[in-house]
Amino acid sequence: MDLSWLTISGVLIGILIFALKVSLGCGLASLTRRETLSIAVGYLMLFLCMGMAIQLLPENVFSAALNAGMAIHLIVALLLVALGVITAKKWNSHQDDISRKTFWVLSLPCPACLAASFISCSFLAVLLDMPSWKIGLALGTGLFFAIVGLSEIFRIRHQTPSTLGNVMIFVGLFYILSMLIIPAYLGYKATSSPLQIPDLNNIYIYGFFLGMVLIGFISKKMGVAI
Repeated sequence: MDLSWLTISGVLIGILIFALKVSLGCGLASLTRRETLSIAVGYLMLFLCMGMAIQLLPENVFSAALNAGMAIHLIVALLLVALGVITAKKWNSHQDDISRKTFWVLSLPCPACLAASFISCSFLAVLLDMPSWKIGLALGTGLFFAIVGLSEIFRIRHQTPSTLGNVMIFVGLFYILSMLIIPAYLGYKATSSPLQIPDLNNIYIYGFFLGMVLIGFISKKMGVAI
């Protein structure tokens, strides 16, 4: 199989997952179609600017953002869980819709995600031997249509703000799980041999599951349905 096409497919799948995350926030919140369109246009312009800036910005800027990715994603994960609980609680208890004030943590990218997107644009420009601004425009256009289309699908399902809160909690817990499981797995693969037995007493893994139980217990006490 041609590795270049495999790489391109991976980047496109990553963009689609990115669009899905943004669309969940836009489609499940109480946003108008014009506001969703504005967010999609903003992403289109952002990717176009990234494509144009590839030759202008030093690589160490984005390397620093990626190196800080773990801490940034932890902050985002905690915000997702906290604001998700608040969003669902407000609606379930008082029919108070605050989704317009909390959706941004799901729909706006973190610096580490932007750095990864920038590197994807740069890599595709070299791989396809195309001007970087065209790569940024192509990815931004695809992201634009994906956000608009997926947001509309979520909007017509007429979900309540509580659904947005539950989705935010789920994504936040997924972020935390990824930060705990993936580094531990990669570390094990790098150091283990066929004769070694994996260490199942990883304190971080147990800490994660204990955290999930505590978050679930607290959420239920607050009237949040997960």
